Amino acid sequence: MPTTSKDLSIYFQRTDGKEYKMTIPDYKEGITDTEIRTGAQAIVDLGAFEPEGFALAKVTGAVRVDTTKTDVVIEDAE
Repeated sequence: MPTTSKDLSIYFQRTDGKEYKMTIPDYKEGITDTEIRTGAQAIVDLGAFEPEGFALAKVTGAVRVDTTKTDVVIEDAE
């Protein structure tokens, strides 16, 4: 039986110029691009995250990743 996972990856630029990726599992069904942009910008504005001591400077992108996994039967069950 297939299983599906839904992850939202948000990409930021840190104040040192390096990229930082935040992945949010099981994102809300029906979330809009506007909600994603607004939420990601709020993360930057609040300054709540400082990976490796560097603040997040700006949002550079976001991707919804929906993955469906289906097991392949290799041996017949006896």
